[in-house]
Amino acid sequence: MSVVMLRRAAADLRRTTLWYALGLALYGMLIVLYFPTVRDNGEQLNEYLASFPEALRAAFGIEDITSFAGFLGAEFLNLIWPLIVGTFVVMTGAGLVAQEIERGTVEFWLSVPETRARLLVGKLGAFFSAGAVLVLVTLLTLEIGGAIVGESIAPRALLATGVVLLGYSVAVGGYAALFSALSNDRGRAAGLAAALTLGFYLLWVLSSLSERWDWLRYLTIFTAFDPQGALGSGVVPAGVVSLFAIGIGASIAALVVFQRRDVIR
Repeated sequence: MSVVMLRRAAADLRRTTLWYALGLALYGMLIVLYFPTVRDNGEQLNEYLASFPEALRAAFGIEDITSFAGFLGAEFLNLIWPLIVGTFVVMTGAGLVAQEIERGTVEFWLSVPETRARLLVGKLGAFFSAGAVLVLVTLLTLEIGGAIVGESIAPRALLATGVVLLGYSVAVGGYAALFSALSNDRGRAAGLAAALTLGFYLLWVLSSLSERWDWLRYLTIFTAFDPQGALGSGVVPAGVVSLFAIGIGASIAALVVFQRRDVIR
């Protein structure tokens, strides 16, 4: 790994990561602080939500909204969190290589006396570290907010949730980096990564609607993404391994592509 590139990439990502972290913390805290109202009116709310179409409840992961884990899943972790963090990793990952080519700075980047692999590994290290920071901020927000509203979260449950969230960040970030290594245009790379993520989400929703479509769950990363379950049980779903495998595999593929392709325009 190029330490110089790691530091440069970390510095480039610092401001963006800070703003996303602040946004996650503020939104997450607002949601947590609203929980007592929901808890006090839980029976009526659950009856009301039961009348919603199954597709809508599946899309938001709505189960028992009166439990702290169920509430956080429905209002934050199941949809809003992956949307916010997914936007960050897609846009940032798509720029790892493609943005350098698009801006015409790739020659300067490659003039550093390091191998291409070490340079990109340095960028990837900073990139995945930024995703880990967003996960850590999320966990701190849940822990602090939970203490404020009188809901304690067991360390094991918090750790399990963190592993699931990090797995999602690594998976999406990995294929965003791969698309970046394949493209000369950051927008195209980001569009492909976003489309793939949306496709995964739609497959997961469809798989939840009927036994006829249950087989689709094997084709989507969202089957393994269950932060609500991890927060409630304190158990890391076995499928989370596949999220890390996808992210690491795609990152390795990005390294191979970057080493072999002609990136000088």
